[in-house]
Amino acid sequence: MESITLFLAQLWGPAMLAVGLGVFISKNHYIKIYREVEREGLALLAFGFAGIMLGIWHIQIHNVWNTPTEMIISLFGWGLLVKAALFVIKPDFVNKWGDFVVASKLISTGGGAAVALGAYLTWVGYLM
Repeated sequence: MESITLFLAQLWGPAMLAVGLGVFISKNHYIKIYREVEREGLALLAFGFAGIMLGIWHIQIHNVWNTPTEMIISLFGWGLLVKAALFVIKPDFVNKWGDFVVASKLISTGGGAAVALGAYLTWVGYLM
């Protein structure tokens, strides 16, 4: 596995694991953060702009699709770019999607996915 894949697994893994655990331990806090950011148009624009830049950077250094780990890392880069672009281009859609996730209780599903992917990438990045 390429060293850049391991490096990105070491970054994404613990971050995703921490956020996923945070969703389970402090779900209401994460919903509150979402609601506050949703009301701040400038924050959405700033997050979107920064996310677009980071997403492009991520894709430039890692757009590899050979192994499951490389696929996950590459999908994170593309997902970051798409979500950030939506923050800038169509913030109403992002707000409606967030409302749907909170209302339908999918936030726990997202937290579980973040824990699973974060644990896997942490394991790959540090223990494999």
